[in-house]
Amino acid sequence: YVLSLDPNFSPFLEEGFKWDKKIAGVTHRGFQNDGEAVAEASRRTAQQKAASLDLMLGQIANFCPVISRNTIVKMSTSLSSIWQAIRLHFGFQSTGGYFLDLANIKLEPEEKAEDLFQRL
Repeated sequence: YVLSLDPNFSPFLEEGFKWDKKIAGVTHRGFQNDGEAVAEASRRTAQQKAASLDLMLGQIANFCPVISRNTIVKMSTSLSSIWQAIRLHFGFQSTGGYFLDLANIKLEPEEKAEDLFQRL
């Protein structure tokens, strides 16, 4: 929600939006300058877009300090890739086999409800 309040971040939050990794040989994360089809007041350069993306990724990294900052800021290519890194780190991949295991998860004796929830 917080990210959606900044209009500079809105393009990056759209479903399926992708960018390039921040590595040598890739300039401005693969962004291009806006063309004539974009209103002059709204036009942005590739450098401005890349700077806005870096700012947004930095904010995401601040909310998830357990994930390497470079994984989010430099190596991500979309919001989906960031979510995938988070899922991988915490070990909660969504697979059919894991979904079937949910039926076997029960509250153990002397286990708090919070602990059960964490196992889910």
